[in-house]
This record gives sequence, C-alpha cells and structure tokens, in this order.
Amino acid sequence: MCSFLGGVDFLSVYTEKNRKTKKLIQTSFMQIIENKSFEAITVGDITKVAQINRGTFYLHYKDKFDLLDQIEQQLFEDLGNHIDELQKYYSSMQKFEKNQEQLAATLFNSIKMHAPMLKIFLSDRGRAGFHLRFRDAFSEKVRVNLEKNESFHANLKVPMEYYLSFITSAFLGLIEQWIQNGLDKTPDEMTALYIEIISIIQKNQSGL
Repeated sequence: MCSFLGGVDFLSVYTEKNRKTKKLIQTSFMQIIENKSFEAITVGDITKVAQINRGTFYLHYKDKFDLLDQIEQQLFEDLGNHIDELQKYYSSMQKFEKNQEQLAATLFNSIKMHAPMLKIFLSDRGRAGFHLRFRDAFSEKVRVNLEKNESFHANLKVPMEYYLSFITSAFLGLIEQWIQNGLDKTPDEMTALYIEIISIIQKNQSGL
C-alpha cells in the first residue's frame, strides 16, 4: 500500500511522531529521576509529566525497566561510537600508544556531554548495577576493537581479560571521580591528567 496521499508521506510522518513521543517519554522520565529513585517511579508518574495516557506509553515501552534499558543502551552506544571512530588509527601498537591522547580527549568530551545522565545513573537514584553494566559495555567495546588489531594482539604480553579489566576500571574510575567533583576540570585537563597517570605507571614499570 502506498504511504503517499496528496504529496504527504504518511509513513514518514508516523515515524517522526513515534520518535518525538519516545523522546518526550524519555525526557519526562529523566526529569522525574532527578528527584525520585528509579524504584519509586511509576508509569503513572511518567505519563503525568509527559501528559500522555498509559496506552501511549505501552505502545513504545513494555514497562519502566524497558524504558531505562533503552536509555542506557543508547548512552552506551553513543560513547562506544567514539571508540569505533578512532579504531582506524590503531594500525600498530606504536600508533595506538601515540593516539591514546586523542582517544581520551574524545571520550572525555563525550562524557561531559552525557554527565547529567551519568551522574543520576551512578547515584542512589539510578537502578542497581548501572556501574557494572557501564563497565561491561565499555570493556566489550574496547575488546571488540582491539581484537581487530593483529599487531596489538601480537605485542600484548598479558591475558586480554586482565588488560581490559585494568584499563576499563582505571578509566571509568577517573570518569566517576570527575563527575562526583562536578566536572571541576575541562575535558582537555582530564586528558592531560589521564596521560600523566599512564606515564607514571609506565615509569614505575621500567624502574625509573
């Protein structure tokens, strides 16, 4: 069946309306969770703020858990895309090390953009286990990208799972501390801090 009538693409109109409705629901949810824990939030709370009926909510989400899952997955995807964009630069172990600063700067800028959401999800108001889901998503994204790099794999002297555990825990620890400090440093300053910490670790390993 043709979706055009009188020059109007009704399928596109319907798709755009759905997109806006989902965005409205997500925005309303984020407004509520700023002052109320996830466990205490009800679908009724969300529909009241969004000014929609419950039927409209359930057209887009199964329940509040499905809503939060989709918001989290979009967050993880947005952050992961920055790693994917930089993957093409890592053609060798040496080049990977030279581009660590660029990777860190890109991620810190992205983290700043998502800081309000991350601050809530990492707080007591967020759903239990967000820290672990965030770590696992970040670790998996790094692993998938590194496994594409044969040179990096050949030069890695420790088991991949231990390497991933260290770099993801260290990097996410910096992110959490930065957010807890109210973004007291710029993304460039955080990048410099990250590189300095890596440099200290490397010097200690070499016995300098």
